Amino acid sequence: MVAQARDLAIGAGARGRQGAGSSALEAVTVATMHRVRSAVLVLAVVGAAAAQEPPTASPAPAPSPSPAQQAQRLVRQLELPEHCSAAWRGLLALGPVAAPPLTAATSDPRPEIALRAFHVLGLLGADGEQALPRLREHAAGKDKELAYAAAWAIDRIEFRGRLLTDFQTGKVEHFDDAGQVIRTIDQLKGPWHAEPAGNGRILVSEYTARCVREIDSLGTEVWRHGGLRQPYHVQRLPNGHTVISDAGNNQVIEVSRDGAVVWQRTSLKRPVSAQRLPDGHTLIVEQAGAVFELDEKGVEIWRTEPLGCAMRAQRLNNGNTLITLHDGGKVLELGPDAKEAAPPFELVHAQVALRRRDGHTLLAGTKCWIELDATGKEIWRRSGKYAVGIYW
Repeated sequence: MVAQARDLAIGAGARGRQGAGSSALEAVTVATMHRVRSAVLVLAVVGAAAAQEPPTASPAPAPSPSPAQQAQRLVRQLELPEHCSAAWRGLLALGPVAAPPLTAATSDPRPEIALRAFHVLGLLGADGEQALPRLREHAAGKDKELAYAAAWAIDRIEFRGRLLTDFQTGKVEHFDDAGQVIRTIDQLKGPWHAEPAGNGRILVSEYTARCVREIDSLGTEVWRHGGLRQPYHVQRLPNGHTVISDAGNNQVIEVSRDGAVVWQRTSLKRPVSAQRLPDGHTLIVEQAGAVFELDEKGVEIWRTEPLGCAMRAQRLNNGNTLITLHDGGKVLELGPDAKEAAPPFELVHAQVALRRRDGHTLLAGTKCWIELDATGKEIWRRSGKYAVGIYW
């Protein structure tokens, strides 16, 4: 606007010169010049005032969502394939606050969503205690699939202590937090891994007997799947199916309660561990190869370099993967890029390493079981003849 006023003044002056000798035109020109100078002065005053005004304050940032709101959002994302992996890990990281929305999701009419909710609740362990009343209602209900999934989750939420497997003694022993034996399953033939199977039962893989068995609280066998060769790790799923690492047959299989094979991955290099994740992905460890991840459709989406006698892998809440190397006597933590994300630690003849949410790590090192706190300090140790399996 100041430039426009200046141009107006120059134009007026030119017109005044062209009309020299005309007193009337000179008068008009003088008046015009006064008006222009006044306009320029006003604009200058307004500009100076505006420069002194404080800047308009930016709107306050929106408050961060509370942990409860985060949990609700993550539960909704369990149904989205592109977000499910991050969602279940995020829910585990939130701990007890994740239990209420997960409990509500167990009543979702879509079975796959309900089963994911049961799966994550079971992985929460003691942090999922708020869900127990509703889970007991499901367990007593008429829907058999929901009833089994609820019993599966209840067993894991209520589990306390450590379940230790000794290959040489043929025993699985359940120790409470005070170190007292509260249950022993013996006379097993080369047991390798044991874990809760729902309704107080224990699922055990028997390497020498070439089978996987389910044993109730009285020690009675209630389920068996045979025809295997050197079964190592085994995992019971919330739907009652069982994932088996059948190393001698170079395959990982998923079998239903009636023994039918409903999923398999063959032509592997001695698979010794397979972990089905809540998003339906499967993390497989090849003793003579690498560690890799398959999505729900069986497409490989992640792989490490050949590691050399890997025995177990665990996907952590931060997205990293904890890998146990037997021959190297190391436990590695690899990031999503399959590169080391943390310094490794050594354990001679390592068999298994599992990390809890509190940062503690429990290890089986052939001759002993060890617990390390979050700083890596040893806080518990128990000797074994051939310590191979742990669950807590």
